[in-house]
Amino acid sequence: MVNKIKKMKYYILLFLTALIGSVSAQQKNDTLKVVNSKKVELPFTKIDRNRLVGAVDIIEGDDLLHSSDYNVESILAGQASGLVVYEGNGAPGLDNTWMKIRGLSRGGQDDFPLIVIDGIANRALSSIAIDEVESIQILKDATAKMLYGSKAANGVIMLTTKRGYNGKHKVSFYHEYGIKTPTRLPQYLNSAQYATLYNQARVNDGLEPIYSSDDIDNYANNPSVIYPDVDFYDEFLKKSTSFQRFNAQLIGGDEKIQYFLNLGYIHEDGIENKGRTQKFDRFNIRGNLDYTVNKTVSMFLDLAGRMDVWDRANISNSQFFSSLSSHRPNDYPLWAGEIGDTDNLGYSPRINTNLVGELARSGYVNEKNYYAQTNLGIDFNLNTILKGLSAKGYVTFDVFNNISIGKPLEYSRIRFDDPNDLSITTRIGTDRLDGDESRRGDNSTQNLGLVMQVDYKRSWGNNDLLINLVGINQTLTRKATLDGPTTQQDDKSVNIGTRVNYTFKNKYVLEGSSSYMGSDKFISDNRWGLYGAGGFAWLVSNENFLNDNKYINYLKLKGSFGVMGYDRQGTFDYLLYRDFYQASGAFSTGPQNSNTEYGWRPGQIGNPGLTFEESKEINVGIEAQLFNNKIDLEVNYFNELRTSMPVVLRNALPDYTGDLKPIGNFNEVSNKGIDASIRYTDNINNFNYSIGANVLYSKSVNEVFDELNEYTTQNRTGQVADGIWGWQADGLYQDVADIAAHGVSSAFGDIIPGDVKLIDITNDNNDNVIDQFDTKLIGNWFPRVNYSLNLNLEYKGIELFLLGQGTAGSDIIRNGSYYWNTGENKYSVFALGSATPGAVSNATSPRLTSLNQSHSYRTSTYWLTNGDYFKLRTAELAYNFNERISKKFGATNFRLFLRGNDLFTISKIKDLDPESLSSGIANYPGFRTLSLGLKLTY
Repeated sequence: MVNKIKKMKYYILLFLTALIGSVSAQQKNDTLKVVNSKKVELPFTKIDRNRLVGAVDIIEGDDLLHSSDYNVESILAGQASGLVVYEGNGAPGLDNTWMKIRGLSRGGQDDFPLIVIDGIANRALSSIAIDEVESIQILKDATAKMLYGSKAANGVIMLTTKRGYNGKHKVSFYHEYGIKTPTRLPQYLNSAQYATLYNQARVNDGLEPIYSSDDIDNYANNPSVIYPDVDFYDEFLKKSTSFQRFNAQLIGGDEKIQYFLNLGYIHEDGIENKGRTQKFDRFNIRGNLDYTVNKTVSMFLDLAGRMDVWDRANISNSQFFSSLSSHRPNDYPLWAGEIGDTDNLGYSPRINTNLVGELARSGYVNEKNYYAQTNLGIDFNLNTILKGLSAKGYVTFDVFNNISIGKPLEYSRIRFDDPNDLSITTRIGTDRLDGDESRRGDNSTQNLGLVMQVDYKRSWGNNDLLINLVGINQTLTRKATLDGPTTQQDDKSVNIGTRVNYTFKNKYVLEGSSSYMGSDKFISDNRWGLYGAGGFAWLVSNENFLNDNKYINYLKLKGSFGVMGYDRQGTFDYLLYRDFYQASGAFSTGPQNSNTEYGWRPGQIGNPGLTFEESKEINVGIEAQLFNNKIDLEVNYFNELRTSMPVVLRNALPDYTGDLKPIGNFNEVSNKGIDASIRYTDNINNFNYSIGANVLYSKSVNEVFDELNEYTTQNRTGQVADGIWGWQADGLYQDVADIAAHGVSSAFGDIIPGDVKLIDITNDNNDNVIDQFDTKLIGNWFPRVNYSLNLNLEYKGIELFLLGQGTAGSDIIRNGSYYWNTGENKYSVFALGSATPGAVSNATSPRLTSLNQSHSYRTSTYWLTNGDYFKLRTAELAYNFNERISKKFGATNFRLFLRGNDLFTISKIKDLDPESLSSGIANYPGFRTLSLGLKLTY
């Protein structure tokens, strides 16, 4: 059987070779038919929109320039129908977004898209400045992404940078200054409120209160070093921070040389209000050069570099905000002396650190990221050999290096040993305000790529043919040198691909593509896989019966089907096909037990049968332009099935095989949905306007899942892949009688009035116990619908741009420390609505507990809420001065603009950011920005 499959692969490759040869025999006087339609960038080629059979979203680089955000990833939110972007936090210089194409193609696990920049993968969008972007293509279906091989199954974000042109050069200068304020910050109780509610929590648990009425009164009315009342967010965060951007570009060329040069600088301050405020600087440069040697040979050279520099106190962003959200207001005074004494810091045995000391006296960290990207290539026009034949090859070498240096220092704190005599103190720790600078991190990544391709384009009569043959070889190497040289396994990928696109009468399009994918993650017999895709398109608007239609200007029906292999690192580790043993303890033997023998046990059971995961994909779509091209519409239906997904076979193999299980190709996930985009464009005299929308509906289901459950209610098979699993709740217990009437006990602690009433759904054995078997599917965390709305208005040089983005059909579990006020945690304002004896009916949260584990504080429908939101992502008001005024600045164009990002959010969640509940708690918050800028073009 294996030999037959190998022979079939060779026959397919021979067929493609023969097809190229047969086309070369066409007569030399064939004429080229020019198709007047919009061009679409595809992997390794550019084709007319008429000939596109797949699903591709196009984002023009100019569409990104309305935002004051400088990170490409976060700007993409709402820009395309098939792309889902979630923003994380707003830490200076960092982009913490995560992206999906068409939802959860793998059920939410390792389904991030492949990033390709100027034809090369293993590059990051964060390495690109937005001013460098010419266009971005979101490759969604199998025909569009096939040539990028075994890492492209989750979809591809393909970015193309700007290049020069044959024409008069242009020089532009751009500057922007802006203010950033947190969109939402958590609200916490003061010391008096906390002490009162913590006493109540102890009483709820049958314990004695620890704060007296005098203590609470002093917290409220006489705060001091003994009775501190610290609002950490107010003390340590500025109300706003600032940023600025500068950019200069030169673009142009002639018949011989075309060039593009971009220089950029960004500065942003952190929001810390004490000590060493974080500062971020970014410098970037790019030069893209195209040189025509002669009619046959042309060359190109792309050089890009970037340096990011952070300077901050010796505390990370996550440590800083985790401290803000966990240091209680009465834990310690910031200063231990009299008012105005800034020498002695306060101390708390619970915390041990002092946040002022962490920011001002713990030392500093200086971190630098260096990026360098290089493309060197050569193009051959081989028309003299065969009309329409060309070849291209290029090599790329990228380097990323992260270097972190710092100086750790120490500081002392004052502990008050007698609350009645402030002179009795103990100094904790030692002040060490000088030390040696040391290297804290040194990591590098090298990306080496080689691409070779042969293209054939020919038209004769009613026929148009395009053939691409591509070979890609890439190696990603990672190294760390801090604690001695260490090197991870190189990430290697090889792909040989072919695309054949044939058009007849500019009406009927057929396309076939294939990839011979190579992976070193499997044994030699499984390291190569041949996959393919095919598609069609029918340009209905070119048929005679629609030639003179007043309403339908353009109409195309299209469809595709394909199967792709997948082996991306993170899903497939190396050497999973091998058995490994590892040391496991020691024992003594010999006279007087003087000899030590070491034991070994299996560490990994290899699976030599492990091979590619496969993605089977269907896409059916329609493209249309209607009513004198005023409406531009595209709708696609997609159906994806992932099979042979690797999992640890815990249940697929019987228990007598042992506790250690191999990884095998087993799980299956389906993902179905619709993505659509529509835009209406028109004008009234000098008033031009357009209104657009992007919509994605998707649903991912576990079709096959490795599981063995006692109760069917816990089965994942057949359930949504983004399911939230927990207990069904029915409000709060009102009183003791209510507890008795419900008739259950809990495996998670005693039940008292004010606790959550969980439902016993597995009472078939009459145990009447709430336990882990009573969980079921209670919601889904990924939105069923992602959408965006955009508006463009222009009148006599005045422009208004608005972009809003939102989600619908998702749930959020409020299970963080902000909502679960338990143990000795800091209490948020959410605790004010907690149930108390005799006041349960109006409570908005369960009774408080001083214990870390409780019956009420676990995932259940009580904590489930609607996760939908809508955000005004971008707003820009601009004015383009007329030529007379622009010339006074020596410019051909002078543009002023006012911008805003994330100006408001509509959501059922009012206290935190619904896009990321941990923002402002575990890391930097999101920001609302307002900026003013100008651009001069010469």
